[in-house]
Amino acid sequence: MRRSSPSPGRPSVRNQEMTFRDVFVFVVGKTPQVVTETIYGLLVKESPVLPDEIYILTTEEGKKEVEEGLIRRGNLQKVFEEYGFPPLPQEKLHIVVISGVDGSPLRDIRTEEDNEAVGNFITDFIRRLAEDPGVRLHCSLAGGRKTMGFYLGAALSLFGRPWDRLYHVLVSPEFESHPDFYFKPKEERVLKLGQRRLHTSEARIFLADLPFLRLREKVSLGEKPFRELVKEGQREVELALFQREVILDLKGLTLTIGGTSLKLTPMELILYRLFLLQKLRCPEPSRAYCEGCTACFLPISRLSSPEAFQEVHQALVSIYGEGSGRVEAFRLRWERQGGVPQEVLRQKISKINRSLREQMGEDASLYLISPVGRYGTKRYGVRVDKGKITCFS
Repeated sequence: MRRSSPSPGRPSVRNQEMTFRDVFVFVVGKTPQVVTETIYGLLVKESPVLPDEIYILTTEEGKKEVEEGLIRRGNLQKVFEEYGFPPLPQEKLHIVVISGVDGSPLRDIRTEEDNEAVGNFITDFIRRLAEDPGVRLHCSLAGGRKTMGFYLGAALSLFGRPWDRLYHVLVSPEFESHPDFYFKPKEERVLKLGQRRLHTSEARIFLADLPFLRLREKVSLGEKPFRELVKEGQREVELALFQREVILDLKGLTLTIGGTSLKLTPMELILYRLFLLQKLRCPEPSRAYCEGCTACFLPISRLSSPEAFQEVHQALVSIYGEGSGRVEAFRLRWERQGGVPQEVLRQKISKINRSLREQMGEDASLYLISPVGRYGTKRYGVRVDKGKITCFS
């Protein structure tokens, strides 16, 4: 029998790798049966799973149903006793009423604002539970309104760990939501449904252990509303899947994109580095992601300025050393002109882009030096996200 950490009066079996506290989380509307049906499914497994703690997330209306069906009628205690397990201590059962937009208990879920509040509440609740590495979550999305189940599953995708579990319980149609059917008893009982007599021996309860995407270690998410978490997660996933790491090592004269080494001449590498550095010097540091932002793109006149000349000159010194013939030749050729002429820079940009296209094919677009704006006001930059760029001097 799989068990978690010791709990008074309840047996514990140590997992070979780690001992967890098994915490069950349910979303419930007006059918509290999903709680005991899910617990039944976990108790009759080859290796039973018993809860050390149970959280039931519901509305004010749902709370009345939970208290009546599970507590006053004793069905929660009965499911454990029926299968030979000690009941859950009363203090380990938590009925949590979801807060509305104004912070007051939510009576029901009727409006768009209510749905938004439910999403934020469930997401934050799961995030906080998942902060404890000693807790293993068992979440059931079978109950409540469909949006509640959706939010619970989504929250587990955002914050769930490899050991957390997500379930859906399926019950024979004639027994599903029957007011007197809470789990399949060992001994047959007969229930009435209109003029029909239902034999509990014929009931089928199937507990589906659902796979889900675990994004916790793949994306960086904080304490934000559900809608913002989804947007943030989407950005992170797109960056991870579609944008490759760009690493430029000036002294090593190497450019690596997505693990592939690309060949550029030293001067092309230095010029490309200017665009990467400009990206890293983001003029809008409050933006976590670049997305469509081009605020760092530079007019060709800036690249032809004395300041840009000095930056290129210093890069050449870093590569070849002070007094090198190549460094001196560059200085003598362009210093008196106040920088590299714009036409020469345009030619270099064209060569860099042509080289990247030849080596990367269709995957080159994000890494090309791209223009924005109309003729005469064009600015140049690279579109890859700043978070994907690393430059070594």
